[in-house]
Amino acid sequence: MEYRQLGNSDLELSVIGLGCWIMGRGGWVDVKDNESIGAIHTALELGINWLDTAEGYGGGHSEQVIGKALESHKREEVIIASKVSPDNLSAERLPQALNGSLQRLKSDYIDLYQIHWPAPTYRYHDSHPDVPIAETIQALLAEQKKGNIRYIGVSNFDAVQLSETLDVGRIESLQPPYSLYWRYIEKEDLPFCQQHNVGVIPYSPMAQGLLTGKFSLQNRPAPDDNRFGNKLFRGDTYEVALAGVEVVREIGHKYGKTPAQTAVGWVVDQPGVTAAIVGGRNSEQVKENVGAAGWKLSSEDVDILSAVGDKVMNTLPDNDPSPWVH
Repeated sequence: MEYRQLGNSDLELSVIGLGCWIMGRGGWVDVKDNESIGAIHTALELGINWLDTAEGYGGGHSEQVIGKALESHKREEVIIASKVSPDNLSAERLPQALNGSLQRLKSDYIDLYQIHWPAPTYRYHDSHPDVPIAETIQALLAEQKKGNIRYIGVSNFDAVQLSETLDVGRIESLQPPYSLYWRYIEKEDLPFCQQHNVGVIPYSPMAQGLLTGKFSLQNRPAPDDNRFGNKLFRGDTYEVALAGVEVVREIGHKYGKTPAQTAVGWVVDQPGVTAAIVGGRNSEQVKENVGAAGWKLSSEDVDILSAVGDKVMNTLPDNDPSPWVH
């Protein structure tokens, strides 16, 4: 397993991190806590050293599962990244939210505490307060000074919001959606992070499973599946994406890799990317995820895959870089 420094921090992240959204069970089907705990244990055994979660994943259930899974491990050997929800970004509410996460995680501190979504965002505008970024960052800096969090990060921010954030205090990471099929950050956000040495830890590097090769025109996400509202699974975009998966499969076959491993390998090889967050619902999925590390695509194959991604991006709007239909 390869490890890379996150921003200016002393955190050395495995290039594959375990995403624990699915472990919250909310919006996901057939998820079992015992399998989630097994997935965490397998990840740690295979060299993955960080877990990404959020208080919003299943109303904190994901954090509870992690807390239970880590009872048998030394806390300092595992890096925990969690996130504060949009309704808890005020100076008054953030400390309470953080305390709740600490209790669920059974930990005295969180290594990387991130703003999940800037407020307001299109997903939360109607029901969540418009808290200035400066207020939230100052509250996070106060918690960092107390030792409750080690480092600060953000998720789903654009370059303008990142600049505003850095005017107030240091952050070490951006967590954006990024995959072969979803490349909006390449224009402004990724170059900004490279310029300011902010680590980039993308989520959905397999495009929420679309790049695994397990979907088809007849096999789409059901309405009760989180992916049902993802633009990649809609209309012409979905058909173009499915055709592209076959190219990904062919490229991966040359290296003895699955389409999923090939897609994640493409992401972690991109300039400016520190590590990729890859979800896993059980030990077998985690074992496959680890196969995305420790090898590299040739420059020619990177170009072929990038061209496949360009075709998908050409079906998407230029000015709405959110994966979710709204």
